[in-house]
Amino acid sequence: MEEAARRGQAEASATAATTPPSTATRAEPVSGQGDPGCADPTSVAPPAATGAGTDWVDAVRVECLMNARYHAAREAFLDSVHRWLMFGVIIFGAAAVIDFVADGVKVLKPVFGAAAAIMGALDLTFDLSNRARTHALMKRRYFELLADVAVGRKKRAETESCLHKYAADEEPAFHALICVSWNAAQEMVYGDEAQEYCIPRWDLYRKNVCRFEGRKYSLQRRAV
Repeated sequence: MEEAARRGQAEASATAATTPPSTATRAEPVSGQGDPGCADPTSVAPPAATGAGTDWVDAVRVECLMNARYHAAREAFLDSVHRWLMFGVIIFGAAAVIDFVADGVKVLKPVFGAAAAIMGALDLTFDLSNRARTHALMKRRYFELLADVAVGRKKRAETESCLHKYAADEEPAFHALICVSWNAAQEMVYGDEAQEYCIPRWDLYRKNVCRFEGRKYSLQRRAV
């Protein structure tokens, strides 16, 4: 979808406080469509609200909180996997463990050695620790932007510029995780008036391992 189309639809949605902001990095849905795959996952549109008052601030709050939660979830997942893989490398590669099974089931010795090598290779190949740190830095950037907006250091034009710059550093999206993060951000900003995406339970289980590109989730008002 082209940038001009996203801008037009974002402005049309400014009258509803709970309309999902189209300031989405990583394929956030255009306002009112409920389609996480309809936007370019590497693009960002300006905040949805264009009216007077704090409408645009609320839109930015949702955007920053959504992205911060997304990056926090990715950081926690990648860091946990990294630590468990390192634990496996140490345990399966320890000489004491190999000696422990030497007089027992001897077939386990090569299995343990192979397991240690595979776990180490997986961790190095997917660069889990560095990716986790990258998500930590991105999370910090969104919280810092939110703090600057809250105290009035950044006006609307500067905020939009920052969001565009941050979008350039984003990795390909995990769309189910984005929608989960957006649901949480909506609840934090709008409370009982929030909207939410209905995400199948099976998608929730795989939200950190499958990108679900092009997957569409229905949008509804949050159940109180």
